[in-house]
Amino acid sequence: MQEREIEVKFLVKDLSAIEAKLKQAQARLLQPRMFEQNLRFDTPDRRLSQRGEVLRLRRDVHNLLTYKGVSSDDHGARSRVEIQTQVADFEATRRLFEALGYSVIMTYEKYRCEYEVDEGRISLDEMPYGNFVEIEAESAEKIQQLCQFLSLDWSKRVFYSYAELFSLIKDADQLETDDLSFETFKNWQGNLAHFSIFPADDE
Repeated sequence: MQEREIEVKFLVKDLSAIEAKLKQAQARLLQPRMFEQNLRFDTPDRRLSQRGEVLRLRRDVHNLLTYKGVSSDDHGARSRVEIQTQVADFEATRRLFEALGYSVIMTYEKYRCEYEVDEGRISLDEMPYGNFVEIEAESAEKIQQLCQFLSLDWSKRVFYSYAELFSLIKDADQLETDDLSFETFKNWQGNLAHFSIFPADDE
């Protein structure tokens, strides 16, 4: 079954303040803070990347295989087809795709906590290069409402995926790695303002 993902993400300074607002509103906790490992696959000629598509294998409490189609703008939100399913064995799935000619072109880590409020999904993400809030809902209008509820500046939304942002950082800082990990970034002194990305909770 195909589903359309409509989402917006924001860089934030204080994730704990965002979480406090969610708890105060009695938002439903979907997933406690958890470490994620992600593998992104592509063909040797990077066919998926060139088309703007994503094939990803994630490991957290489950093993999740995801395909994302080409993204488009939906009233200021990012919209794309998303197809995903749980798989039983992470390593076996990786070997299966490698046997089919795909290879891992990028790995990335994050900590994620998820809440549901007013028919929207709020993800609190700790990435190696910063903290983000990702809001997913049935429409851009609903996302804007949730954005206002969380006191986030809509004009400061981030238009890049985490992988795209990593690519920008790699080019700017001349990093020779495809490993977006906390270990790789432990001494990183960069500033996302270099890419016109500013905290949306900065009053």
